[in-house]
Amino acid sequence: MQGANTPQVDPVRVRKSLLTWAIVALVVIVASQIGLGTIWREGIIRPLLNGLLVLYAYLGRSFVVAITALTLLLRLITMPLQIKSIRSTRASAALAPQVSELQKKYANDKERLVAEQQKLYKEAGVSPLSGCLPTLVQLPIWIGLYQGITSVLADTPVELMSLGKNVYHAFSGVVDIIPLQGMFLGMDLAKPDPTSLVLPILVGGTMYVQNKMLTQPSGDPQQASMNQSMQLMMPLMFGYFATQFPAGLAIYFVISNVVGTLIQWLVERMLGPAQVPAVATADNKRKEKAANGSRSKAGKA
Repeated sequence: MQGANTPQVDPVRVRKSLLTWAIVALVVIVASQIGLGTIWREGIIRPLLNGLLVLYAYLGRSFVVAITALTLLLRLITMPLQIKSIRSTRASAALAPQVSELQKKYANDKERLVAEQQKLYKEAGVSPLSGCLPTLVQLPIWIGLYQGITSVLADTPVELMSLGKNVYHAFSGVVDIIPLQGMFLGMDLAKPDPTSLVLPILVGGTMYVQNKMLTQPSGDPQQASMNQSMQLMMPLMFGYFATQFPAGLAIYFVISNVVGTLIQWLVERMLGPAQVPAVATADNKRKEKAANGSRSKAGKA
């Protein structure tokens, strides 16, 4: 009896947990030895900065074309995360009826409700937080691009000296392209949109369309209200940021949102209608046990 009640240990899950903690420990050790400032500069700022310079040098010396190419490249790199996020969001939406039943069943027991919801997501192999992963990954890219664009479009002697320190020594062609042509349609790409309207509206509008496609309908009224608020708040917030950011970064947001919307549309068409994940709930287990019993009796008969 004691052996029957002993919880079973999943070796695959144990290995994943050990690997995760080993990676976290390694990152902490490396960060403490090298320094966060050095990691940020060498891992984010310099690669983005030099990438922009190389694309500018070999793609017609147009900064907008360089930003477009860099955006497409970054989107291709992060595409697996976005596809995984889309799958998880669709699976979470498919579980909405079961979540609604749990909310009704445990309306007066919040702790039990949270435990049952976590159990449901776990059995279905769904992570509600995976939808935030692409945004978390892109956050350091946004900050790095902000610093990279302002550095690349340097025009004063002091800024040019700072830029020279961040250029890779192997890139000898940088001498022929500096200073860069940072004007586009009468806008200085190193400064905010002078109209304070065109690019902010484009940023907010494209982000609203992308969020509208990404957000799945929810059977929970509270969650649906939260989703609707986020659909409006995020575009408004980034639209305001676009009035303060360099125009080059605003153009990156517009292109990234458009590409993300296209990826969302293509993935939705490829996956087809959302399917409810197979969950081994207690009711399903009882039904399966009863069905097996019926088959066993029929076989004996």
